[in-house]
Amino acid sequence: MSFIVHVVNDDQDPVEGARVVLSFKGLAIIGGGMTDPEYTDSDGHVYFDGHDRDEVEIFVDGQSYRWYIYEEGESVTITV
Repeated sequence: MSFIVHVVNDDQDPVEGARVVLSFKGLAIIGGGMTDPEYTDSDGHVYFDGHDRDEVEIFVDGQSYRWYIYEEGESVTITV
């Protein structure tokens, strides 16, 4: 199962090609903790796998969109 970030615009239409990066709070202490950039598909989704449960700050196209709990099988929607 993946942690899914869904990126939409103000009209709730999916945003394709948005650059999404997760910054993990727990890993930030040891110098690092950011994922490689992933880009949303035509449905506005991007999928992240293989990370432990943690607080993450989600960045879309370089802008922070607050903190969420990363847990595989969960999803969040970001309006840009």
